[in-house]
Amino acid sequence: MTSRTSTTSSFLECERKSLDRMKRFQLPNSFKKIGIGLAMFSFVLLFTNAFLWEMIELKWMAKYGLLGGMLLISISKDEIEDELIAKLRMQSYTFAFIAVVLFTLAQPFINYLVDFMVQDGEAVFKDMGDFQILWFLLSVQVFYFLYLKKLYR
Repeated sequence: MTSRTSTTSSFLECERKSLDRMKRFQLPNSFKKIGIGLAMFSFVLLFTNAFLWEMIELKWMAKYGLLGGMLLISISKDEIEDELIAKLRMQSYTFAFIAVVLFTLAQPFINYLVDFMVQDGEAVFKDMGDFQILWFLLSVQVFYFLYLKKLYR
């Protein structure tokens, strides 16, 4: 019985250490610049494609590039990464999650009501897409984090 308890205890300790490493996972600050470049390039490519070429493959590549760039910005360290920055980062993740969940729940109903009023009662209930949700989540987190940093520094 004690060997089983010690095995379970060592397994839990190993899992706890693994989760602690993942909790503190961040990329070096240089990845923030790469993320900004990738996001800006993808944003320009998305709009250029919409107005000039309208290629579906390019649209998908630009969308995923934009999400990837925003993710790199989100998980990259700041130049000075102290306890305050870590706290502000966690607050921004929490705020972004709650805001996006509420937005995702409310937006289809708002769209339905607007369509109903504009189209004389011929509205269709449409769900939000995965790109919209992920883009909004990352955007809210990054911009709210920047806002909090400016507010507390």
